[in-house]
Amino acid sequence: MLNLTNKSIAQALFVIGFTKDSAIRTKQFDIEKVLVPLISNPSANTNLPDDFNPQAPRITLRQGQISVIFSQITAQLTIDIDNSNGKSIETIRDSVEKKIKLFQSCVDKIIPFDQQREHGLVVTMLYPVDSAQASEGAVSDHIQSKFFKISPLGTPASTQFTIGYKTVDNYFFTLSVAQYQSFVGNVSENQWIDLKTLPASESGIELKIDINSRPMANQPTNVTNVILKKAFNFVIDEADEFIGVQK
Repeated sequence: MLNLTNKSIAQALFVIGFTKDSAIRTKQFDIEKVLVPLISNPSANTNLPDDFNPQAPRITLRQGQISVIFSQITAQLTIDIDNSNGKSIETIRDSVEKKIKLFQSCVDKIIPFDQQREHGLVVTMLYPVDSAQASEGAVSDHIQSKFFKISPLGTPASTQFTIGYKTVDNYFFTLSVAQYQSFVGNVSENQWIDLKTLPASESGIELKIDINSRPMANQPTNVTNVILKKAFNFVIDEADEFIGVQK
């Protein structure tokens, strides 16, 4: 049912927490300067008051499919991935790892490592359904049968499964499975539309692999490398079996 040859990585989101810096907005141009190897576009300041929610973005940067946000307590890198050219999972992995390591080195120049706290990575994988072999409800049925042992109360209308672990080396490792759908259509700006009225261009299973070092009181200097290795070892070696792909 699942189209294994078309599986892809849709997004990677990497977050570095740090000791609260109420004056992070004043470092806008320092941030912009150190991030040039990753994003050469100018930054934007949200101009929020220093006593406003510390989680709210203060500095933002974007270039193509890469965006960066600094709040008073986190630095976040988001990499959206358009794999219309059919690159292999390994090629995408190498590109994502390179960008995340570069981002970490840039952040180190703004936030000293001894002030950094938890590090985390969320990788989103998509497994599209072969529409020629599967009915509309096949994805929900698959998730129900694979991850839930209770007897269904009817036809599954929506399905989602999440499980989190604390590993022996003190990382949180969370896996989430859900159905996804992509829609096509022409929608004008400020127009409200019910997505369900648009034709679905793709549907399938979304798998999120979330690994972070939150349980650790002190972050090891190789924390980013460890997280990358854990995440992509699972992506390459274990993800297919976890979601029940029949090879």
